[in-house]
Amino acid sequence: MATKKEAPAKTTEAPKGPFVHQLQLYLVGGQQFTVNEVTDTVDMPRNVIAFVNAWREKKDVWHSPNNDPRFGVRVRDVSMYEYRVGRPAPAQQAEAAKKEEKAE
Repeated sequence: MATKKEAPAKTTEAPKGPFVHQLQLYLVGGQQFTVNEVTDTVDMPRNVIAFVNAWREKKDVWHSPNNDPRFGVRVRDVSMYEYRVGRPAPAQQAEAAKKEEKAE
């Protein structure tokens, strides 16, 4: 009689940050509005979730990442949005310094 082999338990560890969350908004008049946020998790930030919910419900509200009345966008004026998450790119100066060290 054959015995079943148990599969090893899968460990699902969340990747560790930092992660850059980018919300790019395309306005009706052709302008673009971009909000970048750095967090330690890949989970979508609350302000992005709030925007997406307001946009889907076609609410006429002001969206600002930090509730700043001078910096934000009227949700009704957004025709399309893109959301991306990724790791930050290394600074170009640090890369140049590494290349110089290797050359020596």
